[in-house]
Amino acid sequence: MSIITLTTDWRNDDFYVGAMKGLILSQCPDATIVDITNKIEGFKSAQAAFTLRGASKYFPEGTIHIVGVNSEVSEKKENYPVCIRHHGQYFIGADKPAFNLMFDQQPEKVYMLYSGNGVEQSTFPELTIFARAACLLYNGMPIEDLGDDITDDYQILNLQPSISDDSIIGDVVYIDSFSNAITNISRRLFLQVAKNRRFTIQIKSSQYTVDHINNTYSEVEDGRLVAIFNSLGLLEIAMNQARFAEHAAIDTKTNVIINFF
Repeated sequence: MSIITLTTDWRNDDFYVGAMKGLILSQCPDATIVDITNKIEGFKSAQAAFTLRGASKYFPEGTIHIVGVNSEVSEKKENYPVCIRHHGQYFIGADKPAFNLMFDQQPEKVYMLYSGNGVEQSTFPELTIFARAACLLYNGMPIEDLGDDITDDYQILNLQPSISDDSIIGDVVYIDSFSNAITNISRRLFLQVAKNRRFTIQIKSSQYTVDHINNTYSEVEDGRLVAIFNSLGLLEIAMNQARFAEHAAIDTKTNVIINFF
């Protein structure tokens, strides 16, 4: 294992990023540290999840990802630090809502990194817990030795659309920096229900309706609504050369309804 990544909401304005990198390099001098981003909006779990979800699949097996968003650990709130192994990579953090959006299926293994009376005493768990665990993994410690196996109890709650023979009702789960609305409707689910039928996609109201899936934004005129399946395989609704979510006052959990006929 040679890569450790950081995804945080620190924005590089404080000492946090430097401290993390200093600790990692002091214990893993040969490590390659990659900043996926340190500009997640404060406490925005969904933004962190989709950023790492989109980036992590391009990293090699053995990569260790540290998620530094909503990291205040608390046993009472079940926001405890974990190391997750999934598809040969490792994800370290404490923000379960982010992991709910990051994975499409249950992770292979989940280990609680820290338990006991001291769990709520760290004000910088990314440094005192996450980075130290990442260094132990990097230096060859098996994940099984990092803590307690809680795989069977750690259930990922995927935000799945509801489906019928003739419809899919999903939600906007993320709005990206271009103000495009990303839904929880996957290409696979869409094709499964569509069965080559015609359809309409409505988001928020009948004012915003499309009946075609495009391959690129530019296939429609500027300012026109467009639906595509993005690089994550999720239905995305946007306006070409415009900021759709802002224009239409779309937010997360806005309904997206697809009717087939």
